[in-house]
Amino acid sequence: MRRRFMRESRVTRGSIPKKMRDEIYRRDNYTCQFCKNEFDRKDLTIDHLIPLASGGLDEVTNYVTCCSPCNGRKADLPLTVFARLVNVQVEELPVHGDPVIDNDKLPIQIRMLRKSIFDRMRQGELHIGGKSAQKKIEGQYRSEFWETELGQKLINDQPLLPGHVRIMIPEIMTIAKSRREYLLLIELAKSADTRNLIGTVLSRDDEIEGKVRSLTNRNKNPRLE
Repeated sequence: MRRRFMRESRVTRGSIPKKMRDEIYRRDNYTCQFCKNEFDRKDLTIDHLIPLASGGLDEVTNYVTCCSPCNGRKADLPLTVFARLVNVQVEELPVHGDPVIDNDKLPIQIRMLRKSIFDRMRQGELHIGGKSAQKKIEGQYRSEFWETELGQKLINDQPLLPGHVRIMIPEIMTIAKSRREYLLLIELAKSADTRNLIGTVLSRDDEIEGKVRSLTNRNKNPRLE
């Protein structure tokens, strides 16, 4: 489960689980994201877009497939420097593994706003790193979202809800199939612990109330109760 609101970000190199590694190769279509050539899997590596030495995270949002020659040339060069060398626009590089960007039911304005945060991190314009990086990304996203037309409309439509709940409404709307499910998801959004379930464990394909009851019985989580 992608724990957006409570977990610490990984800042040191660790092993990538085989299942995740397989998903990254398939996701990037066995293509080097820099030279755009297709390769056999054995000739591809998984690269950190922002090098760990430059404050990059050891997380899926920072992974892309990269051929061995490109990986060798890139080494620990800043992404912006290497992108110029291979004539790639940083903003054209994909961001995968983020629950907002990956949710194709959300308005494109929201998804592009979220992606712009990662683009600016990759361009060195926004310095977000360290173990609290995920929390900083959420904070940056929230502050920028309230400046948009969609954000202002949510503030006007839901003035009594706290901001950390209100900002989850667009995601909740892509999941809830009834008023009852909507209200249940709103309650879950009130705690960072249960907010993590929205869009990860709980999706539109689920019968939300039944799954929450099952999670409550299995985990004995007082916040779920």
